[in-house]
Amino acid sequence: MADLIFDRKHAMEAIRLAKTNGQEWLYESYPKPNGQKRRSSTGFLMHEGAAYPVKPLGRLANEIAGNPMTANPITNVFRKYFEKLGFQLIDSPEDEAENATERQRRLAEVWERPGQARFRRAVFEMFGARCVVTGCETLMALEAAHVLPVSSGGGDEGWNGIPLRADLHRLFDACAIMIDPTSWKLSVADAVREEYGQYHGLDLEPVIAEIDGAAKLAAALRKRMAMIG
Repeated sequence: MADLIFDRKHAMEAIRLAKTNGQEWLYESYPKPNGQKRRSSTGFLMHEGAAYPVKPLGRLANEIAGNPMTANPITNVFRKYFEKLGFQLIDSPEDEAENATERQRRLAEVWERPGQARFRRAVFEMFGARCVVTGCETLMALEAAHVLPVSSGGGDEGWNGIPLRADLHRLFDACAIMIDPTSWKLSVADAVREEYGQYHGLDLEPVIAEIDGAAKLAAALRKRMAMIG
């Protein structure tokens, strides 16, 4: 990876340019060193629902960083480099479409789990039907996130949940965002701070501290933090 010097900021600018100019432009402008412009069949970066081929995207990002590439690393080198910067990588858009269908099926199964609808209702009744971080009130975008997962002994009581926008729910489950049970401030992991940094340090006390189950929620958050280590 000696020739790869770009950071996440350069990668985000490369994504912006690729989104603006289109993938044909990306392939035409950043071919392999031998001039080949063959479209990629594997190795893509997913961002905001779009798939970008990692080889030409990586070449563009490296040029933005001030180091136009002359070498021709294999696709996996670019994949690992983008992964280290915190991006989501997939084999192909076709595979991602199949995976999305499978995720929808699993989500449907989750909603069919006895108590899931009751849990969501209990959380919304306790906090109101709005994301505690963003204030989003679009019901289709809202989910009830378990503080202590059912698989780890958590229950479906309202105080064991937090209403979050769907993308923030994923980050919460992945421990990329955390809530301090003492200060009620939100912390955002470095890996996702480029997109979600505006929420880092957000004070949630006005939203959370006055709810009836605040003390139990704080205890659940402390137990969650202990489990994560």
